[in-house]
Amino acid sequence: MFITTQNEILSVMPTAKWDRPQQLFGWIEEEERVALEPLLGTTLYQYLLDEYDRLRTAYEDITATTVRPTGKAKKDAKVAHADVTERLEQIQKGKYRETFTKPEPGEKDVPKKDLTTIRLICICQQIEFYKMLSHKAGLLTVSLNEGGGANRVSAENYEPADDKEIDRMTKDAFMSAGRAIDSLLLFLEADAKGDRLFTEKWQEADAFYLHKDLLFQTARVLNEYLPIKGERMAYVELVRDIRFCQNTYVKTRIGGKLLKAVIGFANEGMPEASSSSDSSDSSVEVSDSSDSSAEVMMPEPEAMDELLDMLRTALAFYVESRKVEMGPQKEKMARRDSMIDAQQAMATACQWIEEHLDALGDAATDTPIYNAVRAREAQEAEDKANAEAAAQRQRRAVCQQNQKKLFTGFPATHRNPEYK
Repeated sequence: MFITTQNEILSVMPTAKWDRPQQLFGWIEEEERVALEPLLGTTLYQYLLDEYDRLRTAYEDITATTVRPTGKAKKDAKVAHADVTERLEQIQKGKYRETFTKPEPGEKDVPKKDLTTIRLICICQQIEFYKMLSHKAGLLTVSLNEGGGANRVSAENYEPADDKEIDRMTKDAFMSAGRAIDSLLLFLEADAKGDRLFTEKWQEADAFYLHKDLLFQTARVLNEYLPIKGERMAYVELVRDIRFCQNTYVKTRIGGKLLKAVIGFANEGMPEASSSSDSSDSSVEVSDSSDSSAEVMMPEPEAMDELLDMLRTALAFYVESRKVEMGPQKEKMARRDSMIDAQQAMATACQWIEEHLDALGDAATDTPIYNAVRAREAQEAEDKANAEAAAQRQRRAVCQQNQKKLFTGFPATHRNPEYK
């Protein structure tokens, strides 16, 4: 558990006056398991618990403003407490402000890893504490007597809060927990793009920010097509719907091969020219042995980029049709309109694919649209050949009926045909 002292509770809620905070630890631990661990993943969660015990031994309470240098300065009361975020900025810039004493020669400063871990733990403390308040506010205002009756809890020197104030506190705690969750995901995402101190342990969590198997890999990308107000938690809650719509509506229409190529382009872009040139050299050697089918036709980047945008637009409408929240009648109409928009966008993308199969190269081969187009072309060619053969047979039959030779064209030296 990331909250074990009175000071840690006060750092999250300064107005808390619990004399025995350990009475809340059961509820806090419950929220830690239910709300926090799924965001972190079991591996990162267990790692932070071990780090919390280690940091508590080194720095006493784990709050945003209780970090001191190690060594002699740790026990010196004259050394002011340092804000964790400020200390991280100072280390990155290499500058020290007057609010924090620079370590003497031979003394060790607070390691950057410790500061970063403390910052992450402080965010976790906010999530579990505010979640606890938002869920347990009703229980905190009621006391049970010896006979099982319910009494209202009040305090001396304070006026009891009415129902309206309690409801407001519950809503504020719920909103604070939501902001803390978003801060946690933003913090871990920034770490994944920077120092990567926690990325390897966080990857197994459902809330991991990067989903390379989806057209919307991150919340930032999804927010460009479906307004989620940049909230990372909203993206996490939509991941399953995104995956369902992608596999049910998009994959079945364009094929898994083309979808995989588009997602690969979204993640890594097109391969370097050197790799394609190497493959072309090898294909030339194979072509000498009369096997030109081994040549690889790479998609055009402009075509892949345009197709990616169209597929994301269609997928966003499909997801929106599943997650509309409003009145019953309006919700039904909104779902219908979103599904119509999604079907129209998907039809536009499929039509575009038909018209640009050559630009998509081998990525489009052996896909439903490719096979349908090639089958239609083959059928049209067969119908044309059959029509020409039928016309030829009809002409032969007419000539035989008239007992004349089949006219095959004017002779080179005569302007008029000769009939015998």
